[in-house]
Amino acid sequence: MPRILFGALAALLVSLCPLRASSPVTREDVLDAIHAFEANAAGDYSGSRHEADNNREVARASNTILKYSLESDDVVVDLGQDAVPWCDLKKGLSELRNSSERGLLLGAYLAGSVKTQLETGKQDPNPYPGWVAMLKIYRALKMREELTIPEVDTLLAHQNDGSLEAFARESAERAKERLRKRYGEPNPSGPAVPAKP
Repeated sequence: MPRILFGALAALLVSLCPLRASSPVTREDVLDAIHAFEANAAGDYSGSRHEADNNREVARASNTILKYSLESDDVVVDLGQDAVPWCDLKKGLSELRNSSERGLLLGAYLAGSVKTQLETGKQDPNPYPGWVAMLKIYRALKMREELTIPEVDTLLAHQNDGSLEAFARESAERAKERLRKRYGEPNPSGPAVPAKP
């Protein structure tokens, strides 16, 4: 897969400030972007003249999906270490081996998470739908480029043995527990009640 595509996707995560300044992304916009991402992200990169068009379309769609994920009240996407173990978002993708590919996988994860929540009409930070979408792209990259990302291979092994959905539920619970420890228990009549040390 051409490095220009991956570079564009990695740069996407660095350029969040300009994204926030532009007009809001609508539900229709993000659904169109998800469709474009799915149609082009694992596409044919055999050197055809359409390769540059695919790259631009994936980068544009990824920007739209990311912006919607960050700004919309319709979806909640978990970007913690349990949900996206192939990305260290605190450190930044550029510091990781295969950073461009990891950025593309993050785009696929966001697309899967957002699409499922919009289809069901329910906010759900469970990483399972995002993982399924991400693993589809990973398999294509793995076959085409012999890519190996150990954190993603672990998720792939769970999918292959049928335990991915259960592992996702466990991951979501670990994330909730970390939030409870950090911010306290929710208080229905007001702000969160801090956890006792």
